Amino acid sequence: MTNMKHAIIKQESWAITYDAELVETPDVEYFSVDYWRAQQALSGEAVGRGSAWFIQAPFGPVVLRRFLRGGWAAVFSRESYLYTGVSASRSFREYHLLAELYAAGLPVPRPVAALCRHRGLLATGALITVRITAANPLADMLAVDDPKIPVWTAVGRTIRRFHDAGVWHADLNVRNILMGAGSQVFLIDFDRARYRPGTRVNGEGNLNRLKRSLRKHWPAKEKSAMPVAWAALMAGYDE
Repeated sequence: MTNMKHAIIKQESWAITYDAELVETPDVEYFSVDYWRAQQALSGEAVGRGSAWFIQAPFGPVVLRRFLRGGWAAVFSRESYLYTGVSASRSFREYHLLAELYAAGLPVPRPVAALCRHRGLLATGALITVRITAANPLADMLAVDDPKIPVWTAVGRTIRRFHDAGVWHADLNVRNILMGAGSQVFLIDFDRARYRPGTRVNGEGNLNRLKRSLRKHWPAKEKSAMPVAWAALMAGYDE
């Protein structure tokens, strides 16, 4: 596994933590979509997420993601959340969690840098990760009447691998599972996730959340294929 070298820069109103093996002294502008657009380095946006962009940065292809709020809290502010310290910020917590998971050999994107801006009781955050190239969301595979059984089995097997490792994903859905070449499976978006090494996770909640996501996104005209895909997923999970 490639070594990581974590560093931190702190100013009065912001802080950045980063992997010095990947990027040298990142600037706050690295977390701005407008900055990368001006550099003509913006190559796309993650469909359906509204807060993630694909960037061809000097240090490689990466994904920039802003931390947004949902539910009733979003009525007051979509981006700001309660500030309780840099190390407790959502961006820093996900950065360090991803670093642990990546170092443990789990199939997650490698973290590059995280930003926490804060003013008074409010904070905003953003995260940059290495882009997993040649991979597509599981959501893109739902419009088929003949689900590829080995793929769905691999998804179930991978989810079980995370649960056995002690990882609980806060929002396991069809867009947070990426399918790579050769039935490789990756999980992304670990905001508010929990990691307790050596303590197996009860995966029922994660699986129920994923099943609801499948029901929501599976095309109505192909709905009969979903039970077949789910059975294959569970077979992989229960191996």
